[in-house]
Amino acid sequence: MNRSERNLSDNDKRVLRSLLGRYALRYHLAGAEKDDLIERTFMALAARPEVFFDKPVEQAVAETMHSIVVAVARDGESAERYYR
Repeated sequence: MNRSERNLSDNDKRVLRSLLGRYALRYHLAGAEKDDLIERTFMALAARPEVFFDKPVEQAVAETMHSIVVAVARDGESAERYYR
């Protein structure tokens, strides 16, 4: 099977969401803000499942989540909510 053809299974999605929740804690978020960051990161990773073949899952999650936080802050949303 071609790497880019593999989709995330339901179990993969469940485990990934759990991991995303733990990584979101480093930004001291709660409630809707935490859920929004998790969802944005999940969608970014799900759109490119091949990233999991190129690097460890933890690294892919951390880099993707960090890039989203930086992009949100750069685009004018309050960075304070991500760096309390």
